[in-house]
Amino acid sequence: MKGVYYKSPIDFTAIMDDRNAEKVSIDQSISQHLFMLTTTPLGRCKFDDTFGTAIFEIDFDIPRSDYSIKEFISKTIRESVIRHERRILVQDIEVSIKNTDVRNIGTKRVKKKVDISIKGLVLETDRPFFYQNSFFIGPLSH
Repeated sequence: MKGVYYKSPIDFTAIMDDRNAEKVSIDQSISQHLFMLTTTPLGRCKFDDTFGTAIFEIDFDIPRSDYSIKEFISKTIRESVIRHERRILVQDIEVSIKNTDVRNIGTKRVKKKVDISIKGLVLETDRPFFYQNSFFIGPLSH
């Protein structure tokens, strides 16, 4: 159904009990999809090897400069969003990287925190769209 968007993850119990699944706005639906795109490594989607981003390949790479990491992440996100999220027109993708202390019991570790923001235009409503998220990358932690 065009124009109907569902909250992710879908509550299949509600559907099985003849209740309606929770619906969301188009902006929320796009944000959910962008979250899945940016957190899925390439090749993990059984039906589409191009779904996701190459961000997590950085964990296995020889350490790069923050600038090259930033450029790599921007490029892989832009390519994936343009290919897989056609409900928005991407206007800008910003990536910032900073070292952050991550504390576990008895240990102190510095990891790179990546903040991403995606600005665009929702094609269906012709309204501005903004998505923001952050995650940590390498070195791998256990």
